[in-house]
Amino acid sequence: MIAGLDDVALAKWLTQQKRDGNEVVLVRAGTTCKVYEKADTRGVLLCVDPEGKAKKVFKALAGQELLFVVDISTSEMAGATAVDDAWRPEKASASGIEQFLEQRKAHLGRVTGRGDPISSPTANQVWADAGGCCMFEGCGKDLSIVPLYNKGARIAYLAHIIASDPEGPRGTQAESHDLSNCAENIMLMCDAHHRLIDSFAPELFDATRLREMRRAHTAKVRSYRAAMQYPEAQAMTLFADLGNIPTHFPDSEFMDALLAEGFSMHPEVKRHLIYQHRDERTSPDFWGNYLREMELPIRNMVQDLSRPQTGALAVFPVHHTPTLVLAGRIVGEARKVIVFQRSRKRQSWQWNPIDTPHPAGTFKADGLMDKLVDEVVITVELTAHLDEHALPEGLVSGVISGEIPRVRLLTDTPNNECIQRKEDLAQAIDVARIAINFIQDKMCAKRIHLIALCPASVSFSIGQLMQAGHHAAFTLYDRPNGEQPFNEAFTINGYSVVPPAGSAHPSISIR
Repeated sequence: MIAGLDDVALAKWLTQQKRDGNEVVLVRAGTTCKVYEKADTRGVLLCVDPEGKAKKVFKALAGQELLFVVDISTSEMAGATAVDDAWRPEKASASGIEQFLEQRKAHLGRVTGRGDPISSPTANQVWADAGGCCMFEGCGKDLSIVPLYNKGARIAYLAHIIASDPEGPRGTQAESHDLSNCAENIMLMCDAHHRLIDSFAPELFDATRLREMRRAHTAKVRSYRAAMQYPEAQAMTLFADLGNIPTHFPDSEFMDALLAEGFSMHPEVKRHLIYQHRDERTSPDFWGNYLREMELPIRNMVQDLSRPQTGALAVFPVHHTPTLVLAGRIVGEARKVIVFQRSRKRQSWQWNPIDTPHPAGTFKADGLMDKLVDEVVITVELTAHLDEHALPEGLVSGVISGEIPRVRLLTDTPNNECIQRKEDLAQAIDVARIAINFIQDKMCAKRIHLIALCPASVSFSIGQLMQAGHHAAFTLYDRPNGEQPFNEAFTINGYSVVPPAGSAHPSISIR
């Protein structure tokens, strides 16, 4: 945000200049003002919004011949951050400053302007559209509460998009009067953003930009109101810092994703299996140590989800693939679960409203056979195809020889954005369900080696397919980088998580 001095701060700065006997230059372009100390060799311009208090000091400076003015064009003012050597400041008079600031006040609508005053019904409509919050994009400050220590200072402003005075910010002869009492032309704003769009940098905020801010804010407020009638969902995050990059998303993103699906969000967000350590998956026995560190969070998650639950559970996953599968196994399918997928391209948790769902057959299983076996390798290849030589060392020879069947869950064009709609996720999981059921029921495999190259939502949802106490042992694998084959992470059997071979850490119960 562009910083500036409001009336009180400016008056204080001017008083200090007056006390020190410094000459001050006021740079003007329409209603936009900037100041600098005339002798300051740096020539840095300060954005200012002079009103009553600053006016008194300006006039006092003019009376002592310490005030100068420079008038420039609005286009020149827009990019001005430092003094231009071509400027020729002229001495200002007290009467001239009085006239300028009074005229500026009128142009800014701080006195009765040409347009109609804002009526009570219009003001009420603006407050309703704003939900009592600042409508500037990214602000949302609650303006409905006036603190007890406030001594008459304005907290909220009804700011015109098209100024009520034709000479004001974004004002026009054709529209200023007609739109002065139109709710769609007025935004509720906090003091800082009102000054920003009208006084400090009006050139950066044209009518089109402000109208879009108002439209988006109003739509969000209306959706929040509608959410009061929606069924409530409990949001749950599964976050790890991946590649030493912190993973964090504001809760408002989860709320927006749920609203788009017709759910309101429970005030508390459950945050399970948080992992914020350095990514050291290349170090020996990382996964054994990982389970030791995560034992308490795993047990806490199991205990939390074993309590009686009402309503839907909304899952927002960004974690190591084996952990996501484990989390899905813990959550299961006994309650309504809504799984979301973060789109890196769109930077959103919401399902893509523009894309059409993938046609049937986009996701498919290959390699299923009507043959009894002890173990099977499942490779889920939705974000990339997996070369056989990247398989774990203990499996690659068996897969290549055909001794260990390899079942592949595939799509013709694997990519990171392959799951854009909830229908896409449902189709992928339907294919996975059929394949896993076939492997367990027809092939009677006692162990399934699972290697997943897929979006987080798919990894979690595959974990949900495991029926507690009735599924084969699933051994999960992880690949820290493209230079190494997949390594064993851990095994999920009927009731526990078993560390990888060679680890001294005991199993963790997930009953």
